Amino acid sequence: MLIVADLRGRRVLITGASEGIGAAVADHLARDGARVALLARDTARLEGVARRSGGLAITADLTDPPSVTHAVEDAAREMGGLDVLVNNAGVFRLGRVADGEIADWRDMLEVNVLGLLAVTRAAIPFLRLGRHPQIVNISSMSGRRVAGAVHGVYSGTKHAVHALSDALRQELHADGIRVTTVSPGIVRTNLGATVRDGKLRSDVGRSQREQGLSPEDVAAQVRYILSAPPDVHLVELAVISSRQYPG
Repeated sequence: MLIVADLRGRRVLITGASEGIGAAVADHLARDGARVALLARDTARLEGVARRSGGLAITADLTDPPSVTHAVEDAAREMGGLDVLVNNAGVFRLGRVADGEIADWRDMLEVNVLGLLAVTRAAIPFLRLGRHPQIVNISSMSGRRVAGAVHGVYSGTKHAVHALSDALRQELHADGIRVTTVSPGIVRTNLGATVRDGKLRSDVGRSQREQGLSPEDVAAQVRYILSAPPDVHLVELAVISSRQYPG
């Protein structure tokens, strides 16, 4: 008989929780009785999600390591510890290397890679004391392959998330901390609003509308991972919409 872990009372910190996948994860887990702390830099949106989910809103910028450390400590203090970290925050930019924007590259590296590392480092001492502790890193199918030249740098940051997840899985094994990578395909989030090039932005928006998973679809997979029995360690969950071509 499969024994499913109970989410009631589990203390969960979610980054990038002001919208999209992060907000959907907060809603899903809160409905199952988890206590959620929500971290993002957009205070107004974050507080809206917190009101809806009954969560704790903590404003922090992942590109500011001291701010990140204080935010994680605040979350752990308010909830009496941490059981789960969901590293969801991410920046999505597209462009070729030859005419790319260094500012875009910096944003992606600082949030997608260094931000994830800063949050994780700050959370580890609390997770070591947690109940059935888990880390869920939201990566992308772009961390498994490069869809095209304009995806190169973004894919590089998501390949890094895969590598870091593998390393963390080894590093934290003795502490009983499970580490799972979630690799969604196209997701209907901001419809490409952060892409600078007009044509690319339009193409991304159309792809998301026509082929994208909803953020709630991805959140349901996070819930599934956190519901796994303590003796089950899910390494990676890769998921795409049935409308997305599987290439």
